Amino acid sequence: MDSEVKKKLVETFLDLEQIEINLFRSKHLIPGIPDSPRVYGGQIIGQALTAAQLTTSDNFHPHSLHCYFLSGADKNLPLVYHVDKIRDGRSFCNRFVKAVQNGVAVFTSEISFHKEEAESINHQTQMPDVPSPDELDKIVLMKK
Repeated sequence: MDSEVKKKLVETFLDLEQIEINLFRSKHLIPGIPDSPRVYGGQIIGQALTAAQLTTSDNFHPHSLHCYFLSGADKNLPLVYHVDKIRDGRSFCNRFVKAVQNGVAVFTSEISFHKEEAESINHQTQMPDVPSPDELDKIVLMKK
């Protein structure tokens, strides 16, 4: 599979329709197991992260993600993602995302985003240049 096909699959996998401010609906859902009626959990996580990211500015990137699966989601019904803006600061912003299907919460997540910053002070020394594990003698040889 070439990179363009992979890119298109990921875009389809994460594609959301914005219904209104902070409210998004899934367009395509895939089963977790072939012929399963349930949605793949990784897709729910990806779509929740996408919905949250769409409510931040471009220079914020996720750095913490906590997810809770509350119930199985039906692949034949759309998921609606409600994004609550918990905090918008200069360096950090936090979002709470709830995925709902038929009026029932099936998934929640708490996501923290951090703004890109110039590298700050570094308090660790550089790793020494050492051989890789494959280049080392076996322990049996070292015992002699």
